[in-house]
Amino acid sequence: MASIKDAVEESITEDYALIKYILYAIPVFICYMLFNQGNMGWFYFLGFFTVLMLISILITCIYNVRNGQNYVLPTFNIITFAVTAFKAIFAVGPILGLGLWIGSLLIKINIPIPIPNMQLIYAIIVWLIIGSIIVTSLILYSKTQHIKDAYNLVLISNTCMDILVAIIFFIPQLALVNALLVGSIAYLFGVFLSLENPIFIFLCCMALAINIAITGNYLAQIDYELVPRDNNN
Repeated sequence: MASIKDAVEESITEDYALIKYILYAIPVFICYMLFNQGNMGWFYFLGFFTVLMLISILITCIYNVRNGQNYVLPTFNIITFAVTAFKAIFAVGPILGLGLWIGSLLIKINIPIPIPNMQLIYAIIVWLIIGSIIVTSLILYSKTQHIKDAYNLVLISNTCMDILVAIIFFIPQLALVNALLVGSIAYLFGVFLSLENPIFIFLCCMALAINIAITGNYLAQIDYELVPRDNNN
């Protein structure tokens, strides 16, 4: 069974993990400072590359864990980040765009059932199903980084709902981890210093990168457990 404990431990105990997270956090921290200062031109410019970096971290973590590598985190290589992220966007982007388009059409359908908030419930169900398809496509692509695997419709249809259930269970577990780690640090800074302290903000930027690594690790575990072995590449 996929373990949040294993995902956390493997993501933070790797050799040089602290150094990598510090490096990952630097562009995120700069983006925050630019946004806080109202420098939106540079914020959008640097933010674009920062998002590419975060996407690359997620994809690489899934790939490394799923393929039994001795390491989880990618090295801080700007070129590798860009190539990995652009390839992932090219692979999963069409499914993402199509899913958003179909979802926006489906939620406009009126559900004539006299139940309070039925339309909202219907919209949530639609987006959960579409989201599960997109995430499953992302996982299938990430474990091989072959674009064709993102469009394995048989595997997507057979496993997307199981993956959705696993992710629903993962979200509160990740929230609890953040409440214990980030919450305790926030409390200390709130009491003794300030939540606007640059050190605390930088630690939050590191926490974002750590959360992405944990998520990638967990998604790889989900793939290993739920996707049929004889269909794996």
